[in-house]
Amino acid sequence: MGDLAKGLVEPLARRWSGAMSGAVVCFWLVGIVFYLAGTPPRRIDCSGDNASEAHPVCLMTRHGGFGIGVATALALSIVVMSALLTVWCAPGVLNLLSGAWPDVPLLRWWAQRRIAAHREQRGRLVTAMQPTTNDVLQARRAAAASAARRHYPKGSATLQPTRIANALAAAEQRVAERHGLDMELCWRPLVEVVDPAVRTRLESASSLIVTRAQALLFAAGLLAWTWLLSVWWARGVYAVCCLLLVGLACRTVAAAVEAYCDAVEEAFLLHRIGLYRALGFPLPATTQAEQSQGRDLSRYLAKRSLPPITFDWTASPALSQPSTQPPTTPGGGQP
Repeated sequence: MGDLAKGLVEPLARRWSGAMSGAVVCFWLVGIVFYLAGTPPRRIDCSGDNASEAHPVCLMTRHGGFGIGVATALALSIVVMSALLTVWCAPGVLNLLSGAWPDVPLLRWWAQRRIAAHREQRGRLVTAMQPTTNDVLQARRAAAASAARRHYPKGSATLQPTRIANALAAAEQRVAERHGLDMELCWRPLVEVVDPAVRTRLESASSLIVTRAQALLFAAGLLAWTWLLSVWWARGVYAVCCLLLVGLACRTVAAAVEAYCDAVEEAFLLHRIGLYRALGFPLPATTQAEQSQGRDLSRYLAKRSLPPITFDWTASPALSQPSTQPPTTPGGGQP
């Protein structure tokens, strides 16, 4: 499912380059606090001739405001560069969380274990979807189980080893069964024809994914500060806390991907007509015809052979005429 995750995210990834989060600030603050806590206090004497070469503080104070400004700019650049580095690594993290693992025996064994665990979890959800009483609490639990079951695909052969991979597989399966469309092939053209408001919502959902992926990377990076702790038991407690934080971050990324998949399905459900019109394909008249025409459209995008289809370019969004109304001001009135 790694290719599907990459194909869904890439059309909206241009917004990721400006993503910043509080995780990067917390990461560096924790390192600074641990370093200062483990460094014995001492007086820095900058009065000597070689003092400016002996300590960075002396070098900074020697140049006055200019030195302080350079030090501040250097610190900010380190924070920004580390944030951009995690943004660049976010798609790779998402691929790993979606089950795109190397084909080695140990990981194959682990994937089989995880698939079996997800199969049991899906079975428990299916059972919980059928409350045995009319109790309000039972009904709420059944509704929650139904919502969670939505992010699992049908059939044992389609189950995936991770929560994110199952959410992607379930969304792809429903889009194919309902519309006959290949979600990975049709996603890029669909993004180009949806309304700006819909694209903005999708971009917000993708930004949430990368922000939480950043938090996951920085949570794992916190382990790098373990060596700054001098007591062995403090290192152990700190490492356990970091691992718990990594697990929590993985859950938050999975929840963001599930919400993103719901938004993607909604985009296909409400705006697939724009995809048909932009590509010149005739609009389906029935649900049965839509499944067949959706498969033909997917084969067309995949550059596979298909029977001759008569294009219909009427009312194409790409060929719409400009409005004859005069432009309006941001306040809503005419200039």
